Amino acid sequence: MTYVIGAVVGLALGGLVGALKNRFIWGTYLYKENEDGEAGALYGRMLASNMTNLITLVVAFFLRNILPFDGIAFIIGVAVALTMMNKVLSIGQKKKEERRRGA
Repeated sequence: MTYVIGAVVGLALGGLVGALKNRFIWGTYLYKENEDGEAGALYGRMLASNMTNLITLVVAFFLRNILPFDGIAFIIGVAVALTMMNKVLSIGQKKKEERRRGA
């Protein structure tokens, strides 16, 4: 049972960090009209996004022995949720963009 609790808590933490990361790091970039000279802004956001993922996983690693449930399941849950939030939110953004262009 501790494996399930660890995985669920990890999914919740990773999902929360992933949603906040995509809202604050990518939100302003995705919802404005992009111009051609903004490669630096894109690379900076990519770096910030990857650093956020890395910091979240390092924090989860150091918390694994402190938390009262299975630490490995917690870390795996965090990693899966971070990855899935990027995919889910990018699909949502693509659908919004298609609707905007179709209108």
